[in-house]
Amino acid sequence: MNRILTVAQLVAVCFSLLLVAACGGGEEQTAATPTGAVSEGTPASPQPTSPSDEVTPLPVTATNISARGAEVESLANTVVQHVTWEDGTTYEETISDLVFRTAGKPDAGHGHRVVARWLGDTSWQVIIYMRVVDRSTDPETVTDLVGEFYYDEEKDEFTAANGRGVFALTGRDPCLSDQPEPGYCPLDEEVIP
Repeated sequence: MNRILTVAQLVAVCFSLLLVAACGGGEEQTAATPTGAVSEGTPASPQPTSPSDEVTPLPVTATNISARGAEVESLANTVVQHVTWEDGTTYEETISDLVFRTAGKPDAGHGHRVVARWLGDTSWQVIIYMRVVDRSTDPETVTDLVGEFYYDEEKDEFTAANGRGVFALTGRDPCLSDQPEPGYCPLDEEVIP
């Protein structure tokens, strides 16, 4: 029994010494601070061991970019736009629905995805990729549309950035006029700022 107690005491002492060594040893270590070490009372910060270990902080304006981008994408799918088209018809629909309307195939099946890309500060590029499948033809007709917009968080406003975007927000096909607007034709040509 004495031997078991002695072994248990020995294990407890070793464990205590390990804890003291791991935790810095209390007050004895604060008296002498080696070069490059952190003295007590100073918050510990990791010291880079090489230039490749250094971390470059993100600019303050880039805070929550992922969450903000998801919000912009959600807005493009949910915010209703009030648009009067050339033929005088007024629509109150989401931007995605207006992009689909530009295909001129109201009975066709379609799917889309929205991607927002941060341009800096409060500006975003919003691209709506849409596939329209007209099954009334044989073989079925597949059309890919790309509606491109800019969104300003401060103004809470979408503006068109390509021909398809102009068509969706105005109801006017910019390529069908006598003098097509430069930069907007063809409708789905991507405009990268």
